[in-house]
Amino acid sequence: MGAESEPVSDSSGGEEPTKEPNADAAPDTAATEESAPAAESVPAAEESAPRVPGPEPIHHEDAEGNPVGALRTPSGHWKTPSGRVKTDSGRWVQQSNATTPKGPSQEDDLQARVDWYLNEPASVPGRIAEVVIGLLILIVVGAYALHTVEEVPEPIKVMCVTLEFVVSIVFLIEYLVRWWAKRFSIRYLFTLMAVIDLLAILPLFIPGLAAAKVLRLLRVLRLLRLTESQNFFFGEVRKDHLIVLRILTTVFCVVFITGGLIFEIEKEVQPGKFRSMFDGIYFAVVTLTTVGYGDLTPQTMKGQLVTMVMIMTGVVVFPWQLTNLARALLEHRNKLEVTCTHCGLQHHEADASHCKACGFLIYQEYAG
Repeated sequence: MGAESEPVSDSSGGEEPTKEPNADAAPDTAATEESAPAAESVPAAEESAPRVPGPEPIHHEDAEGNPVGALRTPSGHWKTPSGRVKTDSGRWVQQSNATTPKGPSQEDDLQARVDWYLNEPASVPGRIAEVVIGLLILIVVGAYALHTVEEVPEPIKVMCVTLEFVVSIVFLIEYLVRWWAKRFSIRYLFTLMAVIDLLAILPLFIPGLAAAKVLRLLRVLRLLRLTESQNFFFGEVRKDHLIVLRILTTVFCVVFITGGLIFEIEKEVQPGKFRSMFDGIYFAVVTLTTVGYGDLTPQTMKGQLVTMVMIMTGVVVFPWQLTNLARALLEHRNKLEVTCTHCGLQHHEADASHCKACGFLIYQEYAG
């Protein structure tokens, strides 16, 4: 019993009780040191787990912690080429899932702000500009077609001509403002949309020439600007829905332009058949749909040439756009609703284990 009571009651052996806490402290320190690498080794455990081969996570960042290749927009937000946007909280998400940019920063000059408002469909001013431009295009197109109808009273025809002139002035002001917002860039003048805008205002400077009638028909091409982004008018549309809108817009533009050309060419030779532009549109629809009733046929060489161009356009352009639509539908159908926690991309392939945008691990497949 004395041997059992020595470790507790012996005051002279105080060295042993003082050493015991030190001996216990060493394992505690070791346990603390072991716990830190254990927490840091969690990602390593994820990487060592069996998974489907895929791209390694991307960690290329600049001095500010932004992905390499990201650019600052005029609104002050960072955006990558793949469409990821840095939110106010500092998280990188896909643009479709990010909060709508509030607008250009106070540091931007007036030109940068105007350029942002004119080209940012997600902003309220940008959507208002799109709606106004779309309505003006439809007004000028309808006024041009209505002016060709003989049954329309003369005062209404005069009003149609006035509307065309006023809308053309608005288009001219818009063209100059867009060029000014681009800081009078020469490169901007050769972009597709800038060329279409220029063709829409040229009839103001050559009203008496025959080419002005053709250029007036080309104003309808300005509708293509409205289908550039998925932020369409007052909401965001899916990719396949945007392709459908592009197809419908292309069909409308081709029918309107070719129908107007046929009318302007054939009305002098066949005034009894091509009485208004609506007869030309009727001929274009019947021809593009390969119905071919035969009640209206071009008699001039120019009309036959326009008809051949119309048919070739329908053979080449429409199947190409329908192929893009089918590809978008299949792409959306074969993807799962799996959201990447790193970049916010929502749709991934069924067999993907890593995000295709950032390479971050989205889920793992374990054997057994």
